[in-house]
Amino acid sequence: MKNTQRRAAILAEVSASQGPVSAEEIFQRLQERFPTLALSTVYRNLERFAEDGLVEKETSPDGVFRYAGKDDHGHYLVCTQCHSRVRLHECPLSAMEEKLEEETGFSIDRHQLTLYGICPACKEREK
Repeated sequence: MKNTQRRAAILAEVSASQGPVSAEEIFQRLQERFPTLALSTVYRNLERFAEDGLVEKETSPDGVFRYAGKDDHGHYLVCTQCHSRVRLHECPLSAMEEKLEEETGFSIDRHQLTLYGICPACKEREK
């Protein structure tokens, strides 16, 4: 893949984000620097980055694809009503991953965990 200023900027935005971001969010952040940038270009590049293993792709409950940098390993609690996200500070799967590798001989290179529910603010609004 040819490295262009736009591709580098898209990848830099994903890497600089404090968690998974959508193509629309990246597009909005880059519009001022690249006024002719098309949203379809952002989508196409993010898909290519995901295929090449440069970013992680996930689908959120609202159906939006979000992307995170490979070094941004994290797990989240996501509210199914307001879509707020809370990052878990520890990886609850590390011990399980090691045990599974021992038991199965499988070499695990990554995993993803997202838990969905209702956040305290939304629960309070329901009362």
